[in-house]
Amino acid sequence: MTEPEISSPITKDGKQLVFSPSRYEPQMGYSRGIRVGNQIFVAGTTAIDANGRACAEDVGAQTDYVIRKVQATLRQLGGELHHVVSTVTHLPDLSYFDDYARMFQKYFGDITPVNTTVQAPLLRPELLVEITATAVLVQSTDSMSFSVS
Repeated sequence: MTEPEISSPITKDGKQLVFSPSRYEPQMGYSRGIRVGNQIFVAGTTAIDANGRACAEDVGAQTDYVIRKVQATLRQLGGELHHVVSTVTHLPDLSYFDDYARMFQKYFGDITPVNTTVQAPLLRPELLVEITATAVLVQSTDSMSFSVS
């Protein structure tokens, strides 16, 4: 399985943007990831490699690739997986959930972002998972105080 490719960031209108080799980004006019201040937004990410092919045929391997692609996007924008606070996952078939969940747990088990998983058709039938992520770059929560009313 190939490693995900993500461009170096460019700055546009005060935002840092990165792209993958996907034909869909220029076709539709969107970025793979955007950093605004201390927040990073990663577009819905599938297991399409730089050659435009699905990188694997099973949901576990596709989820592994997708999370590594999210991670590569975050790194290009100064973040890491531990900065992820929210994910949204689309599965075309909920019978894939257990295999997807095992791989998600491998990467995010100690991070515990909020997650929504929904059943929805994906762009191409060979794609078995799509993950969108939001990250917030914070130094430490030690000095944060919270109050509940």
